[in-house]
Amino acid sequence: MDILDKSADRVVLRFTQGELPKISDPILDHAEEFTSSTLDLANILKEQAYRMKNTFQQPPHAFGD
Repeated sequence: MDILDKSADRVVLRFTQGELPKISDPILDHAEEFTSSTLDLANILKEQAYRMKNTFQQPPHAFGD
């Protein structure tokens, strides 16, 4: 994890693909112990890990363009 920007009102972080499940999975496994904002963050990280892994692209002219 890299901190790209940190100010009084925001923090910008960069994660590698391997780091995302290491953060999100333990939070989601113990969801009853966390607030909704923490769970929202874990779900966003989980979704991003999936998007990074999913490399499907629609072939050009797939629908007879």
